[in-house]
Amino acid sequence: MTNVLLLSETKFRQYTDVNNSLDTALIKNAIREASDIGLQNITGTILYNKLLDLVATDEIDLPTNSDYKTLIDSYIQDYLLYQSYWYSLDAIFLRPRNSGLVKPTGGDNADGVERDLYNLKRQSVQNKMEYYANRLTEYLIENQVTFPELNQANKLYEQTPDYSVKYKRPFGFNRTAGFAKYANENGLPVYDSRYPQYPQNYFGYGKKGKLPK
Repeated sequence: MTNVLLLSETKFRQYTDVNNSLDTALIKNAIREASDIGLQNITGTILYNKLLDLVATDEIDLPTNSDYKTLIDSYIQDYLLYQSYWYSLDAIFLRPRNSGLVKPTGGDNADGVERDLYNLKRQSVQNKMEYYANRLTEYLIENQVTFPELNQANKLYEQTPDYSVKYKRPFGFNRTAGFAKYANENGLPVYDSRYPQYPQNYFGYGKKGKLPK
């Protein structure tokens, strides 16, 4: 798990409705989880590590890295804000005790969890997170040339960007999997109908079940 945060605790507190007394360690852990699990799934491991390195070495502010800074400031931080908030809700509203899961009310006091209220809050945060996840995904798709790291993963432990839930198509396959080829050969649409300007889309296959020559 990374120790480099792409979203500051200050911004997390400023743009969410969490109480000012919320534990700093809880917030930082939620941001780490959101980055390692959620963000890395969208950007892929290579681009994700590139961003962490630029921030850790303070090179993110160099003019030559302006594209990466724009990516973080204008797209990633909005996504991380709600993804990390979503991850933090478990620790905010639920605490494990010998008697089971309880809802803290201050000090050593705790009440039983109101499941419906908790689920309502979590869903509200998730809806906002998904909006910014879509926005980030679409920005990366439009700027693949700017961020070549998106397509550089070649090891099993390096995640490739997973956009399968972002598309209007009945089946989602990894772009390197043979299943996508077989689906196209048999007339199953596995291309992205949302982006007609890309006849050879991210998954590398053409329309109407035909493979590109």
